[in-house]
Amino acid sequence: MKRSLSTKVVAAAFTLVFLCPAQSSAQLPLAAGDDAEVTPDGLHRVDAAVMGAAWVQPDLDLSHYDQVLFWPTAVQFREVREVRSARSQDTAEAFPVGPALADRLRESFAEAFHEALSGVGSYELTEQPGRNVLLIRGLLTDVISGVPPDAAGSTLSTVRWAWEATLVLEIRDSMSDEVLARTADRNRVDGPFDAALVGAITQNFTEGWSQTLVQRLDEVSELAGGGGRR
Repeated sequence: MKRSLSTKVVAAAFTLVFLCPAQSSAQLPLAAGDDAEVTPDGLHRVDAAVMGAAWVQPDLDLSHYDQVLFWPTAVQFREVREVRSARSQDTAEAFPVGPALADRLRESFAEAFHEALSGVGSYELTEQPGRNVLLIRGLLTDVISGVPPDAAGSTLSTVRWAWEATLVLEIRDSMSDEVLARTADRNRVDGPFDAALVGAITQNFTEGWSQTLVQRLDEVSELAGGGGRR
């Protein structure tokens, strides 16, 4: 009887030592101390050593999601003071984005992000919400341009950079519309570039941004077991 009891105690200790670390390692790596930010919608900052700028629900579990639903993209431009002379254009740090270039960026980003999301290997793209479906949205916020609105009327033939934007990925539950996670990356497209050609090659930039957002989706999924991972 004593021997049996001793065996049970040893077995219990073995379970405590070897199973408990596995349970704690499954916890999300949230930031602590002064870095422990919480957004107004209840998302907690992920440890910056794991992801640069990401916020998630503290109990996030994506293990039952294996499909994603594309939600229309959005682009928001920073208000920049208009420059009225060629001399001012030559020295300005950023420029207002003209309507044609703004439309080009919106259309290009929408196409590029949808295509990038369609190629995600860990999820199947669907057109219908469901209990196993994540709603995915890509946004460009605080967008500024290094290109004068009228490049032809400027003495600038070459610009040092083309675009700067914050790339935002939002992950929501497709049934409740609850925000589950959000990431943000500030990115600047450095040149030099021919000012007159930036509009034509903007598709290249938005494709790169879209790949960054898809990478963030994969990283959040790795943290929280999404894409059919168990």
